[in-house]
Amino acid sequence: MNERYPFVVTEGGSGCGKTTAINGLMEHLPLWELKREPGGTEFGELMREAVQQRPDLVIDPMASFFAYTASRANLVANEILPVLKGERESRGVLLDRYWFSTYAYQGSEKIDREIIVAVSKIATRGLMPDLVLHFDLAPELALLRKRGCSDIDRYDMKELDFHRRVRDAYLELSVKFPDFWRVVDASKSKEEVVSDCLSYMNMAGILC
Repeated sequence: MNERYPFVVTEGGSGCGKTTAINGLMEHLPLWELKREPGGTEFGELMREAVQQRPDLVIDPMASFFAYTASRANLVANEILPVLKGERESRGVLLDRYWFSTYAYQGSEKIDREIIVAVSKIATRGLMPDLVLHFDLAPELALLRKRGCSDIDRYDMKELDFHRRVRDAYLELSVKFPDFWRVVDASKSKEEVVSDCLSYMNMAGILC
């Protein structure tokens, strides 16, 4: 896409401090819209509830993949693209997770990652972000942070080895997309993490 408003994605494993950092970032982006995945639309929130918040449901990883992808297709078409094209008053989109999460999480549940990439490209109409801020943290520390939180979901409860595979997948993506992928050291303080993110956004020409 040419000449559009900026599109920034945040990524990271469970307990990496992504939500805290996003809240700090949005203080510097008053004209931007914040969206989340899965969710961001009424349909997407229903998908989120079914797949992540209902541990009583037996959900095959392939079903999770398609549910997330359907939610994403709806979000891109009805919420993200209108902002990027200037059809709303907002001047950018900060998205909490994108198809990279599916690559990391459902890929770690043995869904073929080539299929994930191909189907995700169709669902998103080929839309790629201007910048990905990947909050990287050792899974052992991340799970300690997550302990006792009220927003535990199906994936937070998985074993340590699963979270290690997720982290490896994210680092693999950092190699695949060096032009727009930036790894943020999430072990730092909130203030330092937000400062690092703003620096990356400035270097990408997003806040100029």
